[in-house]
Amino acid sequence: SWDGAPKGKIHKYDVSIAKNYLSEFELGQMQRIVSAYLDMAEMQAMRKIPMTMADWEERLGGFLKLWDREILQDAGKVTAELAKAHAESEFEKYRIIQDRLFESDFDLLLKQIEHKDEE
Repeated sequence: SWDGAPKGKIHKYDVSIAKNYLSEFELGQMQRIVSAYLDMAEMQAMRKIPMTMADWEERLGGFLKLWDREILQDAGKVTAELAKAHAESEFEKYRIIQDRLFESDFDLLLKQIEHKDEE
């Protein structure tokens, strides 16, 4: 779901954005959950109910349980910096192949012209 997906080139900045690894189905689910949670938060604000960050954390946990979603219990084993460094390292390997195989709009136009000339 990167910018220009599915046929566009993947750029270095794309590999550190977590949502770019989601399928269209998963991305749609995430958008619906976020939208529903923000609607709930807006209702709380409209009712003028004061909420602390701890309250929001508790509400989010309950909200995710209601939607049968798993809740990450800790920070995990890999830091964001380490994950980003790994993703960028793998991207550099992929970039070489991608650049070799990529056809620009200009290349595609030339192919179309050549194909028309052959007809």
